[in-house]
Amino acid sequence: MILTVRVAEASESAYRALSEAGIEDARREAMALAAACMRVERAYLTAHPDALLTPAQKRRLEGWLRRRAAREPLPYITRRVWFYGLELAVGRGALIPRPETELLVELFLEWASSQSHLHTPRLVDAGTGSGAIALACLSRAPQWMGVGIDRSRRALHWARLNRRQLGLDTRLLLIQADWLNSLRPRSVDAILSNPPYVLPDEWDALQPEITRYEPRSALLVPADDPLLPYRRMAHGACRALRSPGLIALESSPRLASAVAEVLRECGFPSPRVRRDYGGTERIVWATR
Repeated sequence: MILTVRVAEASESAYRALSEAGIEDARREAMALAAACMRVERAYLTAHPDALLTPAQKRRLEGWLRRRAAREPLPYITRRVWFYGLELAVGRGALIPRPETELLVELFLEWASSQSHLHTPRLVDAGTGSGAIALACLSRAPQWMGVGIDRSRRALHWARLNRRQLGLDTRLLLIQADWLNSLRPRSVDAILSNPPYVLPDEWDALQPEITRYEPRSALLVPADDPLLPYRRMAHGACRALRSPGLIALESSPRLASAVAEVLRECGFPSPRVRRDYGGTERIVWATR
C-alpha cells in the first residue's frame, strides 16, 4: 500500500507491488499507472519527482495496482492504448490493439497509394473492435471512407469513442453485424480484418491478461473448423469487393498457408503472405 503522495515514492511503491505480483517490466508499468492516474505524461513524473498526488489520485492508484496485480491488462485499467501513432480508448469487450497488427495498416497504405484513380474509395474493417485498424488507415488516407463492422455492442462503444475523439465521425460508419454479411455486392474497395486465429491447443499457454480479460470470441478459432472465420471472410469479400480490390487478413504462422489456400479457392488467384519484423508469417493478402 502506498504510504505517501509524493510522485517519486508512489512510483517506487507501485513498482514494488507490481514486481511482487510477477508483472514483467514492472518499472515501466508503475510509471504508466502513476502518470495515467494524474493525467500527465510519464516524462512529467521524471521531471517532477516531488509533485504530489491528491488523496483521490492516491486512492485511484492503489485500486489500479490491485487490478493490475490481478493481471488485468494495463490498457483496460488506464483505458488508453497507442496504435500506429494514435492514442485510442479501449476497455473490456474490445480486443487490445497489438503492434503487429500495424503491419495490416502499412500494407493497406502501400496498396492504396497506387489507387489514386478510385472515386470515393471505401475500406471495411471487419471485426473492428476499438476501430483501431480503420481509424489508423483513414487518418493516413484522407480520400478514403470506411465501414467498421462488429457484432459486439461493447466493442462498438469504444469504436464510437475513438471515432469522435479523432474527428472521423463523417468518414467512418460503424455497423453491428456479423462479418461481411451486411455489405452490398461490389460496394467496397478494400477489406481488412484481424479475425480470431488462436488455436485451442495454444489457449492455456497464453498470459492470464489475455485469457481472463480479453474477449474470447475475438481470439479463439472454432475448435472444429479453425478456418471458418477466414472462409466466411473470403466468400464475403468475393461478393463485396470491386475490382481492383484488396483483402488483407492477419493470421498466425500455423494458419497462414491454409488461409492463402482459402483465398485461392474463393477466387483470389495469387494470395501472398507478408512476414512481420520478427520474421513471423503475419498477413495474408490478395487482390482481384
